Amino acid sequence: ELYTVPYKDKVIIYRPLRQLAFIGNRAMAKLCQTFRGPDPAARSTDTEADIFLRSIGFFEADEPLADAAPVPDQFLPTVCVLFLTDACNLRCIYCYAHGGGAGVPSEMPLPLARAAIDTVCRNAMQQGHESFSLCFHGGGEPTMAWQALKECVAYARKSPLRAKINLTSNGVWTEAQRAWMLGAIDETSLSVDGLPSIKDAQRPRKSGRGSHGSVARTLRALDTKGTAYGVRVTVTDHSITRIPEIVGYLCRETGAPAFQVEPAFAHGRARLDRAALRQQADFAEYFMDGYVIATNHRRHMYYSGARPWLLTSRFCEAYVSALIVGQDGFLTACYEICNREHELANDFIFGDMEASGVLRLTPGAREGFLAKIEERRQGCKGCFCFHHCAGDCPSKTFSGVAAGHLAHGSRCELNRTITKELLARYIEEGGGVWRGDVA
Repeated sequence: ELYTVPYKDKVIIYRPLRQLAFIGNRAMAKLCQTFRGPDPAARSTDTEADIFLRSIGFFEADEPLADAAPVPDQFLPTVCVLFLTDACNLRCIYCYAHGGGAGVPSEMPLPLARAAIDTVCRNAMQQGHESFSLCFHGGGEPTMAWQALKECVAYARKSPLRAKINLTSNGVWTEAQRAWMLGAIDETSLSVDGLPSIKDAQRPRKSGRGSHGSVARTLRALDTKGTAYGVRVTVTDHSITRIPEIVGYLCRETGAPAFQVEPAFAHGRARLDRAALRQQADFAEYFMDGYVIATNHRRHMYYSGARPWLLTSRFCEAYVSALIVGQDGFLTACYEICNREHELANDFIFGDMEASGVLRLTPGAREGFLAKIEERRQGCKGCFCFHHCAGDCPSKTFSGVAAGHLAHGSRCELNRTITKELLARYIEEGGGVWRGDVA
């Protein structure tokens, strides 16, 4: 499998299944295309180009892609994801879930949470696993359901199998919460938009005050304790030109090994308030400027739609291995489709769970969702990103209209642009050839 990708005045010559890439002129690209065929005589010359291609393993066969295991007929998840509440102490301008919005906040009943934990633990035991995962996520801030959070963690720790406990949070914690978290949570993902002025503008408290000070204390505590954590940065049109500053700040002020940098997408509050990023081309440019800074600080910076280091047939495993349960028991196939009113709820919500542990799956709903993902993926064949994004993130690409899952828009172009720039960077760092050893 060979792609020739125009890059500036040259061409990136790319064999994804060999994780092999280099830059050549158009004559070299044309020559490589003629060498694609199975006839050995076609490549029996001793030209300089032929010798070079042999030296880098260009003529070696593709490595077979180790496809992810097929989705089992039975739904037997081993990851438990709980949306404990839709209450939130922040009012982020781009929140995909209207977190903390109008209305009476809801909270998951503890019997339902325990049933979900028991279900995944039992599935993990039946499948011979040594542990299961418990994750707290959702359309609100999990620490707003503080007592429920603590009781769920204590319950999971008493399970027959070891529980790996992960928390996605805004990091605005009290001192008491911070102290408990450092001893109770195995890994944390924090939403941190970097520079204080940006964070306070994009992620204000419910009162309107800034949230940066509290989050900075949380980051310092995590670094001091040595607790594993990652940082998620969301970029709007207002902060896009400052991505390099944001990355530099995070490299100086935190010990986080990885930064996930994502555009604000048009869901939830971002759609209503028009906070979604519109300058997609600019995002790619400033992302790469930030990437250089992160690399110089030996940090990994990534965007979910561009992953040339990864060969996969699925964008993520959430809809295969996770039991994602909403406050009232609804089952969803995505961490970000976190209420029944979401514009994509009809595609992603596929049943309900009762406090007794009974799963009531809507007939055909999950199968239809999986079929749409595969149909989209098949339509992506021929794209040089195909083996990296595998059709891309369903929650970012589905539109909720008929055949909307088949549309390819600005995110696809963004994925291709950043992937191309990353390949060029890898090639440079590899001394002219990338062999999968630089990422």
